[in-house]
Amino acid sequence: MTAVLTVRDLGVDFALPGAVVHAVRGADLDVGRGEVLALVGESGSGKSVTAAAVLGLLPRTARIARGSIRFEGTELVGLKDRQLNTFRGAGIGMIFQNPVTSLDPSFTIGSQLADTARLHLRVSRAEARDVAHTWLDRVGIRDADRVLRAYPHELSGGMRQRVMIALAGLSGPRLLIADEPTTALDAAVQKQILDLVLDLAGETKTAVLLITHDFGVVSHTSCRVAVMREGVIVETGSTAQVLNAPQHPYTRTLIDAVPEIGRRYPRADRASSGGKPVLELRAVSKEFVAGGFGTGRHRSVVRAVDDVSLSVHRGEIFGLIGESGSGKSTLARLAGGLIPRTAGTVAFDGADIGDSGARDLRRRFQYVFQDAATALNPRITAGEQIARPLRRLGKAASRKEATAQVHRALELVGLHPGHADRYPREFSGGQRQRVGIARAIALEPELLILDEPTSALDVSTQAAILDLLLDLKAELDLTYLFIGHNLAIIASLCDRIGVMRGGSLVETFPAGDLFAPERHPDTRALLDAVLPIASTRDREAS
Repeated sequence: MTAVLTVRDLGVDFALPGAVVHAVRGADLDVGRGEVLALVGESGSGKSVTAAAVLGLLPRTARIARGSIRFEGTELVGLKDRQLNTFRGAGIGMIFQNPVTSLDPSFTIGSQLADTARLHLRVSRAEARDVAHTWLDRVGIRDADRVLRAYPHELSGGMRQRVMIALAGLSGPRLLIADEPTTALDAAVQKQILDLVLDLAGETKTAVLLITHDFGVVSHTSCRVAVMREGVIVETGSTAQVLNAPQHPYTRTLIDAVPEIGRRYPRADRASSGGKPVLELRAVSKEFVAGGFGTGRHRSVVRAVDDVSLSVHRGEIFGLIGESGSGKSTLARLAGGLIPRTAGTVAFDGADIGDSGARDLRRRFQYVFQDAATALNPRITAGEQIARPLRRLGKAASRKEATAQVHRALELVGLHPGHADRYPREFSGGQRQRVGIARAIALEPELLILDEPTSALDVSTQAAILDLLLDLKAELDLTYLFIGHNLAIIASLCDRIGVMRGGSLVETFPAGDLFAPERHPDTRALLDAVLPIASTRDREAS
């Protein structure tokens, strides 16, 4: 097997005030032509730092302290940006984890894809647009014409991630670095994207370095696995060997933390059925005008939510699931009063949240956003971001009272009161999510709307956040509307499940009836797309 990427004794250090952090310590990796190597580990283990080092994309506070990185025999360590640019794109492609910060908000999707095609493929404008359309089709975007005209903010999180994959793939790289490429995608689209990655590896002999925390993704896609902990690669081997007979205790811990479809989460008690609904949506619809700004652009009306009615009963966890772009996050924002509805009513505890007196209801239901990194203001300390809603909504009469409540909220989510003085960049991904939860529960709400609260977290951090949510639910008598795309989590945690597709709610049912024969075809499709980590077989790159 010809090695496309060879990493030897890689060390990456971060210079922080008064300290040096050794983020990567002596890493060795090889990725061959047509091979998919999965790099697995918890948040902060050094996976993404290793990937950034390969492309020379480390932040200014970081440096490669030692080691070698060779791409097709050429040493990359020590090259200037201008020299590295000859390898970026057509040589080494990168699928970034967070498309919100990777896509330019000032340009349409079509222009960003076409510009990339013209740069790397040397094609005409018309040909570049055809390439862009073809790649949107390949990554599972049905309405490619509309998406080409759209700006990034007009797309769902999953749609933006698919665009990122198209951007990386269309230039035909010999090495593709995929940093959590399916984090924001539902199971059906995730499988489609992973099959596309496998096709690239098989048909064009593209080498793939896949960074992930999802062992279903590892099982389905990779030939070999490298497990990373605290900057050190603790175990490597074939996918079947590592998943079925792990040698290192850390690897076993990660595998044991993976939720299993059909198995109830150990600490999730069933809520009693019936009772008075705390949240009711009646015939709710939401339309968006797509096509952006300017009189010369084509515009169209997109019905993101179409005549949806549902009730969430006090004390339960209601799970809402569906493929990317199905409207579940839009419905969650409508339920939380974050965007205006086109039609229908949304009532909390019997009162319409659209009424003029709804401000008094605001603190009784709160929202936890999917991406904690963008939901928190980078220029304001965590404590101040928790305190401001307390003061604005009249929960704290003074700064001293607000500070005391901030400290209590931080302690409830497992953080130290001293963390109030930190900025978001000083927290790990799991800690930022805890800060977002602390901001929501500080107001002592009755209902939390949780929009994909664990989608970007590794399996062990994910388990810790789920345990935290169950603890808070019991201690504070909370009700949850839980939006997710991981069916194993939704089924194991929730009392009832609603399935969305194309803006419509196709069915609701008790979680225990997930495998019932009367399930809707869309629900069965989600079940069929779940990637198990058992029964793994070796894949050899030809």
